[in-house]
Amino acid sequence: MNLRRRILLAITIGICGAPLLHAQSPEPKPSSVDIVRTFKTIYVQSKTPLAKPEMLAGELQKIGSFDNWGLSITSDPANADVLLEMDHQPGWFYYTYAMTDRSSGLVLAVGRVDAWDGKYASAKIAKALMKRCAAVRNPPTSK
Repeated sequence: MNLRRRILLAITIGICGAPLLHAQSPEPKPSSVDIVRTFKTIYVQSKTPLAKPEMLAGELQKIGSFDNWGLSITSDPANADVLLEMDHQPGWFYYTYAMTDRSSGLVLAVGRVDAWDGKYASAKIAKALMKRCAAVRNPPTSK
């Protein structure tokens, strides 16, 4: 009988105590600024046939800070820290883009550029994204 009580007590503590362990040590969620400051890999996708993902990836790699920050492009979304998606509205001369954190779903950057074609839009999007990242990764120094 003593053994049964011990087993029942151990099971009860295990069932009731597990949620308390998680409740006492919540992990702080990273902010969008933290994610923009630390992400390393990007998966690029396009929802328009006017601009291939390789066009935007190539434009990103042309920017000097891309290599300076140790960024890379991946062909597997499961290996990416952030997902970068571009789209085009048929009949209009603008392209939209959104960069989201893959694990949390936080939107890190979103915008629109006016362009005649996908190549020019890719260059403008790459510059806009790197400018957004530079504001966080290379903050202005106060004098």
